Parts: sequence; C-alpha cells; structure tokens
Amino acid sequence: MRLFCLISFLLAVVFAGYSSLLRPAGAGPTQATPVMLDTGDTMQVSGAPLGCRVIIPNGVKTLDCRVAGPLAGSYGTLLSGARLQVVRFRSAHVAKVVFIATQHGGSRTCR
Repeated sequence: MRLFCLISFLLAVVFAGYSSLLRPAGAGPTQATPVMLDTGDTMQVSGAPLGCRVIIPNGVKTLDCRVAGPLAGSYGTLLSGARLQVVRFRSAHVAKVVFIATQHGGSRTCR
C-alpha cells in the first residue's frame, strides 16, 4: 500500500510539472486594460479584418464597426449606450438598417 501511495504521489508531481510546462507563460486569468476612445479615434482588431471608429450621429457618441475591404454586401454595427443597429452595405456609401435593438429593451428586424 505504501508503494502505491508513493507511486501515486510521484505521478501527481510529474503531471503537475508537465502541465505547467505545457501552459503558455502568463496563461492565467488576466485583467484587461480598457482602451479609451474619443470622437474620431479608430481602432483595428489584431489579426482580423475588422475596424471601428467613434462617430457622433445626432449628438450621440457611437462606435461604428466594419470589416476591411469592399463594403458592398458586408455588414456593420453601430453601438451607442442606448442602442444597437446592424446595417448591410448596398454599396460603399449606402447601407440599409436590418436590425435595431435598445439596451434593456426590445428589438426589431427591418426588411
């Protein structure tokens, strides 16, 4: 029985050592640092064809996010503190609202 306990203990130690070696350095839970954006600021997502900018339509600060490249046929989002809109671009300059939702409220699709 002692031999079994000793082997079990040694296997546990070896497994713990290997699992810590297999985990990337600093892979534990991390606290994200907020990025503060203001009107006109832009950002891009690293490794993805996605970017956002801060705009002020009708006096409301809004985050406008789109894919990189040709816009025709793609989708974008407009997110403010009170509302979310999803738009589908018909061309590089014309978009149709296809979905609207309000924070803590309802939603509707547009046809």
